[in-house]
Amino acid sequence: MRFIILVMISVVFIFGAHEKRGQKYYLQRCSSCHGTGKMWGNVATQAEWKDFLTKDVKELKSFHAKNPKVLDYFDSKDFKKERNRMMRFLQEFASDSESIPSCNN
Repeated sequence: MRFIILVMISVVFIFGAHEKRGQKYYLQRCSSCHGTGKMWGNVATQAEWKDFLTKDVKELKSFHAKNPKVLDYFDSKDFKKERNRMMRFLQEFASDSESIPSCNN
């Protein structure tokens, strides 16, 4: 029984760590234009964020077409490494998630 509880606690911490690192990546890469992820995350559903960040990112590229620096980032190894964690962070505050950012976050 203790083993099951420890595994469950570990899973919670692991998923929380992914979201925290995703927040860090988002703040470094996106917040200068898009603001906080907690406010920006709710412009799409969880499924839409998954589509935006896991496929060939055509929609994201078209949205950022006038910013060559961002387009270079989408084609970089850094983006391939960071996007899953960033996706989990944005899904945390997606329009269909149960997490609602508070006014003081």
